[in-house]
Amino acid sequence: MKQSIDHALREAVKRVRSVDFVRCILTGKRRSISPKFSRVDIRPVEIKGKVMLQMVSHDGKRDFTSNLDLDSAELEATLDAGFSNIIVDSINESFQVQITKKEEAIVGVSKTRLERNLKHDHTKQRLLAETEPIFAALGMADSLGRIKPSERDKYIQIDQLLRLLEPIVERVPHGTSLRLIDLACGSAALTFAVHVYLSKRFSVVTVGIERNQNLIDKARLIASDNEIKEVEFRNQSIENVTLEKFDVVLALHACDTATDDAISFVIESESSAALIVPCCHQSRPEEIEESIALAPILSKDGILYERFADLLTDGQRAKRFRSAGYQVEVVEFVPDEHTARNLMIRATSF
Repeated sequence: MKQSIDHALREAVKRVRSVDFVRCILTGKRRSISPKFSRVDIRPVEIKGKVMLQMVSHDGKRDFTSNLDLDSAELEATLDAGFSNIIVDSINESFQVQITKKEEAIVGVSKTRLERNLKHDHTKQRLLAETEPIFAALGMADSLGRIKPSERDKYIQIDQLLRLLEPIVERVPHGTSLRLIDLACGSAALTFAVHVYLSKRFSVVTVGIERNQNLIDKARLIASDNEIKEVEFRNQSIENVTLEKFDVVLALHACDTATDDAISFVIESESSAALIVPCCHQSRPEEIEESIALAPILSKDGILYERFADLLTDGQRAKRFRSAGYQVEVVEFVPDEHTARNLMIRATSF
């Protein structure tokens, strides 16, 4: 339904100030006005017993947070700052405004079922914002820069990976050249996300290794269509990768013995750091079976046997790194409601 821009903006402001308001998302830019920020998120928060509006503005590099009174004139100014897409979600309705190149407001209302949460620290800032173009390129985000519900777990995994990677790269001076390899990169969503994140501070060259040719072709097409530089994808199995020293090696959910092949690659290439997330264990070293035999109470029930054997196997993998001189931590990757394979072996040689 077409409306005047002024009428649509007044309705949006009214909905933001209502007691049912949940969130507001501002993205895009109008033909006649360019907003200062690429995205603004607004939500209600309770501070010292008073309901206010928390506004987080993104410029592509940093987030700027401010808290406004409900009747603040800054709310009207922000909604009229040049954004072409405005979404105001309430408990039961989603009010959407799209301002066209002809400076017309197309307004739509759809049903929703959302919960209003006034907790001040409820929203966790992600290291890569949902609006990063790479997420749209990967099909993880919609046209308004919102991560699709079906992709939310993957987005959380990406964010946690970046947080676990940060202690490794935080000591590296900005502008330094980094070489990264992702072994068994699969669909390459994590590969691309890490490359984009690191490229904001470093000169990064990334290699993705995957033995599924179809996945390699798709990843190459994404890189080409989105002009993502310094990313190369090779159709290889891990055991056949030429030994080269890398600054960071990733091997996330590489199935069965591919995890062990990745560890061998890290050690034999003398790479500086590795983030390894083991996956399924279809075969196990003989010493693992011998260790399990020493605890028969854990071998009579399938689920206990599998969990015990998984832990023993991953303990042996951590031991391999330590024996090669690496400093090792075994940490939780993401909570197990997002993935059952939630342990990470983080190894560094510096």
